[in-house]
Amino acid sequence: MEKDFYSRVIFFQIRCCCHIINLIVQADLKLIDNVVDKIRAIGKHFRYSIPKKKKKFYEIAQQTYHLDARKRIRGDCCVRWNSTYLMLDHALYFRSAIDHVVEKDVEIKAYLLDDDEWYKVSVIHEFLKVFYKVTNEFSTSSAPTSNIYFKGVWDIECMLLETANGPHSFLADMVKEMKKKFDKYWLDYNLLLSCACVLDPRFKLKFVEYCYTILYGEVHAKEKVEEVRAILCDLLKEYRDVDGGGVGQCDEIGDETICDVPFASGSDRMANFSSWINSKEKSVGEKSQLDLYLEEKNIDHNVKLDVLLWWKNHGAPRHPQLAALARDILAIPISSVPSESDFSMGKKLINP
Repeated sequence: MEKDFYSRVIFFQIRCCCHIINLIVQADLKLIDNVVDKIRAIGKHFRYSIPKKKKKFYEIAQQTYHLDARKRIRGDCCVRWNSTYLMLDHALYFRSAIDHVVEKDVEIKAYLLDDDEWYKVSVIHEFLKVFYKVTNEFSTSSAPTSNIYFKGVWDIECMLLETANGPHSFLADMVKEMKKKFDKYWLDYNLLLSCACVLDPRFKLKFVEYCYTILYGEVHAKEKVEEVRAILCDLLKEYRDVDGGGVGQCDEIGDETICDVPFASGSDRMANFSSWINSKEKSVGEKSQLDLYLEEKNIDHNVKLDVLLWWKNHGAPRHPQLAALARDILAIPISSVPSESDFSMGKKLINP
């Protein structure tokens, strides 16, 4: 009973991934460099200035710098962190026009950014872009199956580590607090959702091993891979009754059946060859469907793939029990909130 309860906790206590990203980003977004305040002030000035001034700005952007005036400068909202990313994104797009106009506008000339400050804006923009991209992949994908979880979380951890160890000291305090939040929720990637990555025919175990090797080195990577593999083996045992023929147990993988061959001399050396080769063929036939699947060549990882459809059309005929397991794991929702709520940093607000 205790073991069954432990398994339920390990396999089914899964937090909403978008909610965790939200917590990580807002952990200390307030520590972001004050250069963002300049962008915020410039955006506010142009968005709320008189129509004539606003029109002139977009005419300069379009006619002088050949920019698409329909894109528009954006502001940000204090309760939606993605708005900060989009504000920086649009400001960088209009950078040349902003420099041209702000330098000549006495009202906002104090907010003119130099090259170093624009560089900081671009670094912050790229930093937030990873969170923005992963959140959208988790919540707005047309096929948000759980196999996309592992790579998204890996992208975030790699970016946090690269930034923490990189040359951008102005992001150090913010990244430090974000890493604390990341470790709290994702230090050990949810094991069941890591299994979902293995069940993606583009990645399998090799991708999991590659990701962990990049982060922690080869020794720790092999330990994590074995842990994920062991869980898949345990889960596969629960699908023995699925139609499609018997499969060997996962602990038989790679183990050859030991066959004692009595010593023979002279012309009798070939006497037991037939029984020996039969024992070898039997051990190969006892490989589990998981092993047979992992031995197949990976699909190109750049290919866009509906992984559930792949298992239905290609995986199920060859590995029916593993396909049944894949169907159940891949269908686990990795986000429990609607896409428009993914970026929210506060409760719904009602103005006075």
